[in-house]
Amino acid sequence: MEASKQFFQGGGELTDYPGWYKIDGGTETEPRSWSVVRKPDGSWWWVAAHHIFPPGGGNLRIDLGDQITDDNMLSQCEENYRQLLEKIEAKKRGEE
Repeated sequence: MEASKQFFQGGGELTDYPGWYKIDGGTETEPRSWSVVRKPDGSWWWVAAHHIFPPGGGNLRIDLGDQITDDNMLSQCEENYRQLLEKIEAKKRGEE
């Protein structure tokens, strides 16, 4: 059986966490989605939970899960990050 292909859905820099980028993705065959965070030090982390408009203030609080250490997943994260930065730059230039 072939593994489900992962795909990039979207993401961006987190307003409440400058220099942190969140990427959301999914698979072709499953309704579940996933999120990862890239910290300014270049490390990647699974998102365990999102808290929109948390009681302590801010727009979003993210609870991080495990650090991503698998080479294949890290490669996928870096590729998605590259795509995200390209989309951000295109939007700044008014191409999107």
